[in-house]
Amino acid sequence: MTRSNETDPVYDMSPDQVPAVRDEPMPAHLDEHRDVYAEETSRGPVTETVVETKVKSSLAGGTWAALIIGALLLIALLVFILQNQQQVELNVLTWTFEFPAGIAYLFAAITGALIMALVGGVRMLELRRQVKRQRKARG
Repeated sequence: MTRSNETDPVYDMSPDQVPAVRDEPMPAHLDEHRDVYAEETSRGPVTETVVETKVKSSLAGGTWAALIIGALLLIALLVFILQNQQQVELNVLTWTFEFPAGIAYLFAAITGALIMALVGGVRMLELRRQVKRQRKARG
């Protein structure tokens, strides 16, 4: 469909007669198109309701973040171990071992983490016992 000045009445209108917004009434000489415009505007105004909800943090989200941080720390630890390959003597009580320095530091870190986990586990057991005692006391 091509438009020309001769067949389309919109071209005959001055700029102040052309409606600026679709919801404005059309000029009288465009009534032949009223059914098309009626279909477009018969739906009524569209209103959108935006509901903002705050999402609570979850255990899975915290675990995901901890896994990413743990993976980055493991990469840093791997680089550290690879850069410290010289042999060192490690004395534990009466035992003597020779390890690469990076591996020796890794064993020391693992031992420290296990001791920390043991102390934390004992604390959790104590708290569970206290909760059980309080529940029994209440009835």
